[in-house]
Amino acid sequence: MVGEFRRGLWDALSPAQRRRLLFVSSLVALGAGIQGLAPLALTTGVDRLTAGNLPAALVAVTAYAAMAGLSRALRQGVSLAYGAVARGFERDLYRKAYAHALALPHAVHLDRRAGELARTVTDGVRGWRRMLDAAVFTALPFVVEVGTVGAVLLSASIPTSILGVLLAFVLTYGLVFHRGILGQRGSFRTAARADAEAQGVASDALVSQETVKLFTREAFVEEKIGGAFARGGAAWDFYNRIVAINGLLLSAIFTLALGTMLLLAAGEVAAGRMSPGGFVLVNAYVLQVVGPVERLGQMAREVVQGLDLTARLRELMAEPGETALSPGTQTLAGQGPVALAIQDLQFGYDPRRPVLHGISLAIPAGQTLAVVGRSGSGKSTLARLMCGLYRPDSGTLRLDKMPISDLSLAALRSAVAVVPQDTVLLHDTLRANVIFAWPDAPEAALLEAARVAGLSVLVEALPDGWDTVVGERGLRLSGGEKQRVAIARAVLRRPRLLILDEATASLDTRTERDIQSALEAAASEVTTLVIAHRLSTVRNADEIAVMEDGRIVERGSHDTLLTLGGRYAALWHAQEEVALSSLAGGEQAAAHPTRSTPDWESA
Repeated sequence: MVGEFRRGLWDALSPAQRRRLLFVSSLVALGAGIQGLAPLALTTGVDRLTAGNLPAALVAVTAYAAMAGLSRALRQGVSLAYGAVARGFERDLYRKAYAHALALPHAVHLDRRAGELARTVTDGVRGWRRMLDAAVFTALPFVVEVGTVGAVLLSASIPTSILGVLLAFVLTYGLVFHRGILGQRGSFRTAARADAEAQGVASDALVSQETVKLFTREAFVEEKIGGAFARGGAAWDFYNRIVAINGLLLSAIFTLALGTMLLLAAGEVAAGRMSPGGFVLVNAYVLQVVGPVERLGQMAREVVQGLDLTARLRELMAEPGETALSPGTQTLAGQGPVALAIQDLQFGYDPRRPVLHGISLAIPAGQTLAVVGRSGSGKSTLARLMCGLYRPDSGTLRLDKMPISDLSLAALRSAVAVVPQDTVLLHDTLRANVIFAWPDAPEAALLEAARVAGLSVLVEALPDGWDTVVGERGLRLSGGEKQRVAIARAVLRRPRLLILDEATASLDTRTERDIQSALEAAASEVTTLVIAHRLSTVRNADEIAVMEDGRIVERGSHDTLLTLGGRYAALWHAQEEVALSSLAGGEQAAAHPTRSTPDWESA
């Protein structure tokens, strides 16, 4: 435990923070030493007063007051200097933790609730801060004060019976407290874990608030959240009962020890073997020892709880990031479109359920490949592998003859832009979401990207224009509007490989036609992979690949595939029939918009 405490705490501090912490520690030690010596001045004052030496008594009492005041003044100075260290420590730890969380593989994030991940970071930082506070304000003063008190008591010739009781008290108190901590640790972990799970449930509900409202499931979700927090509350109640019982036992030990030592001291004074000042000294130093011992107990509790709070964060920080799993370091040479080659690619999210079976494709530089097929055939998985979000089980992907496994992730992703099927936007302005792809983009480039994506009309129609806040995940925009933002963002990036994953799926037919030609113009300058269901959007592709159950079942141009009369031709003719009936049916087709794109199996 001590090793975890020292390594995690000291190693997390920067050199400047370590120097400031050492300065703060010296102030704390000085204050603790002065506080430890102060009762000695009070004892001297009492003895001088008893002997009738008033001037000497006043000097001693004044010294006592000055030492007490100086000790408190030092504590204020410590608070001021320590605040900068603690805030810097928290800031750096938050930055490192969230940076590492963002660097974790895509699959790791899919296995965790976002709210629970955030709670893991918050609890972990809070735990480290609690341990830092305990080390500075409890452990260090304890060592200094107890050392000072021990030296004073030994030099003052305190009877061995009193010293024996004091030593027995310290040992008994420490033993009982240690056993209590061991008993509390498991229940604290359970309570903290239950709290984190409850926070995750609540966070999920807030993120999915639109779905909750649309299905009128507020009561159900409220009950689910209440149940999660109730389980957490019950765990905390159990933990608090254990702490209270242990605290009562420690209070009884303290009362017994204090009473015994004061009775022994009173007997020594009555027998003339101890002066009244000696009695005051024993009383003061018993309390002086009890305080640090009790604070040491609290420190042990803080450290144990801190380690438990940080346990999940330490596990998170120990998980390898993307760069550890994809250690490529090469950069992509040259400029302009890249050639993409895929050879015998196999992959599965779960080893028990392969998704891709020996995919082999090639896109010459500057050309467009369209991949079509039913949902679940592996089209979007192919796009994720191209972006390095996952590593294939076998086979290779190459850009300009270089395996992407040899490229650094930054080099790979800087060459690729993706327009996903489900666009998630930042809770920021429209401008911030588009220039996210190129923060230093000139205004002309931003406006050109908006024109290509058909976003200019929306910007002009909004009262706040580019400064419009799009809301959480972009929910203040329609699905089609969000997709236009995603297209503009991809165009602004000026990629060498453009991936359009159902890029116009959320657009109505008229808007889709309006921007299709602009998309084709943008794609003409880069290598493009188009994933689509609507075959009308891919008819001009240089090559079309039909996927089914993770395999390529047909390949060729639009005309070649129609002549072949296979799966592609069947779906093309089915979509043509629906389009013709839509024109003839008018309102009937408008009442059934899902018929505009027939299901692949129905073809």
